[in-house]
Amino acid sequence: MTAATGTEHGIGNLAAQGSALAGRNLRQRANAEMLVVFGVFPVIFVFGFLLLFGRLFAERGLDYAQFLPPAIVAQWMFTVANTSGAASAADRASGMLTRCLSMPVNRAAVVVGRLASDAVWAVLAVVVISATGYVAGFRFQGGALAVLGFVLLAVAFALTLTAATTAVGLSSTDPEAVAATLNLPYLALIMLSTAFVPADAFPGWLEPVIRYSPVSVVIEALRSLASTTPSWGKVWPAVAWLAGLLVIFSWAAARAFRRAR
Repeated sequence: MTAATGTEHGIGNLAAQGSALAGRNLRQRANAEMLVVFGVFPVIFVFGFLLLFGRLFAERGLDYAQFLPPAIVAQWMFTVANTSGAASAADRASGMLTRCLSMPVNRAAVVVGRLASDAVWAVLAVVVISATGYVAGFRFQGGALAVLGFVLLAVAFALTLTAATTAVGLSSTDPEAVAATLNLPYLALIMLSTAFVPADAFPGWLEPVIRYSPVSVVIEALRSLASTTPSWGKVWPAVAWLAGLLVIFSWAAARAFRRAR
């Protein structure tokens, strides 16, 4: 076995190389723009929507300070995925992807590095939004296991979306075009969901579509996990949606990866 071949296989090599690439991805995106996106904008969104809709929904008996933060978490999981898709396009444009694939590097380490760095950004977003929500009146009311489930579900949502955005990113060498393209489905999916208003606030003919969209299902599961009585009946449909979408998006990402090599 050659030295080159020896560095391409094995769990140890995968972990070491994946960690190195994850560190590189984090350093590359740890700039002022990303700190604003993940440290400032979530605060603005939480308090901005509370000012806009808090009193309105309080009159309907809805605690908007408890209702809103899980939706902002889901919204920022889209941001994690979209910035990751643009970063994948940038790696292809710069030749970084080609260099990794031509060197004695475990091919899966490229994927592990990307997912690990995205998971870090996702957890950071959850922490910032939860802390901001706490100031506004949001509380985790279901205990430590429910909090852990909340974080894991949010990160799983981000990584599932990342599989989709990676497929788009690897199909292009223009990060700006990828970012613009990904913003279109993000806006449509987040607005046509229960992120900011309950499903029954939509027209009757649209309500079933809103209520059962995967984004709404994930958001409602997050809300359930933050409530006093977390419900598996709310969580398992979200897990099922994410599992099915992950299979489809991973296939698309793997196909784009092979074509980009």
